[in-house]
Amino acid sequence: MMRRWILLMMLILMTAYSFGQVKRYDTDFFVSERDFLVAVPIEVERDQIFVTLEIGGRPYRFKLDTGSSQGVIYDDVPLQGLRYLGTIESEDAAGHVRQMQTVQLPPFQLGPLTISGYKVQRMSRRVVRQGEDGILGFALFNKGIAARIDTREHQLTLTDRRDHYAYTPGEALRYRLRKHVPYIKISSFPDVSDEVLFDTGSPLPYAVSATSFAKMKSQHPDIVNQIEGITYGSRTIGHFGTERSGEITLLRLHRLLWGGFAFHDVRCTTINGASHVGTKLLEYGAVVINPFRRLLVFQPYDGATSCTVSNRLHDIVIVERNGHAMIGMVMESGKAWQAGFRQGCVIEQINGQPLTFEQFLRYRWVRNLGYLFTLRQPDGTLTTLRAFWPLQYNQL
Repeated sequence: MMRRWILLMMLILMTAYSFGQVKRYDTDFFVSERDFLVAVPIEVERDQIFVTLEIGGRPYRFKLDTGSSQGVIYDDVPLQGLRYLGTIESEDAAGHVRQMQTVQLPPFQLGPLTISGYKVQRMSRRVVRQGEDGILGFALFNKGIAARIDTREHQLTLTDRRDHYAYTPGEALRYRLRKHVPYIKISSFPDVSDEVLFDTGSPLPYAVSATSFAKMKSQHPDIVNQIEGITYGSRTIGHFGTERSGEITLLRLHRLLWGGFAFHDVRCTTINGASHVGTKLLEYGAVVINPFRRLLVFQPYDGATSCTVSNRLHDIVIVERNGHAMIGMVMESGKAWQAGFRQGCVIEQINGQPLTFEQFLRYRWVRNLGYLFTLRQPDGTLTTLRAFWPLQYNQL
């Protein structure tokens, strides 16, 4: 009897392993060339960076996202030749954790390079954007490929030469890997540093975690002089859902320091996730990723030691909730608040037409035209209001 029980348990464990094998984080892949220095064209759209991969003779458009570890191929993208490897635990930008399927892409062309054995996660997406087939993550560089990202020249330079960027000019910050993505220390207030994710998948210049901001306030109470307002809601949409609602502090920083380079007049907000800097900063300089020395080097385009950002915060942020467009955050000083939009309301209809979150993102707005919005309040009641759209708003 005992022997039968042991055999049964072994059979169950073997079956579970064969169907639910957990895949370790794996950066093993192969590059067709050695001692290479190549330039790959990039596109910049919505303050995000895109590269074209050629797979099986067809072009696929991938977002270059240093905030993603391996990368992603979306499950609505038809692609033959995927090799399924098992599952891996994945955390999105909103802090949600899921077990995701790991797959190996077929060999692909990145400029003149052929890359084979590259692993990504296969997942569905809550928002389908035309012209975005997947994500290329920081694993591309962890393998030992140095890069220079230049959004002004729309060029990504790649090399496996260890010394090519050894003495490159610019403001160099050493990064450390947390969950396989790069974190650096910048200074948002005098004598206060914040460890931030270098995240080219984010269009924001800077977002500070609520936890980091609480520590900053305890160290320097005069930081409150740079607060423009406080509101409540959520603004971050991850792969697996929207961040939980909470207090959001709106900040106008006098300066943000990357080493000795100063970004002046930077507007940002607190978030529930990790602090990060995004692609917006690459408007002012190129960034070199040197994995051999674990350095990120900011190279100002004009050789200056500072710049003025003077970005605007959006009056209203629309997030996804159960497939619908929900008002995640509204600034009380903005036009959206004056028009009657409130946090937590779901946009059920526009001009009498029901719509999903994805349909909202694709809605064809006519500037300076009034629209009738049907909103479902948090208590379930319906209200209508008329407003001009687009207001100063953010989709993601």
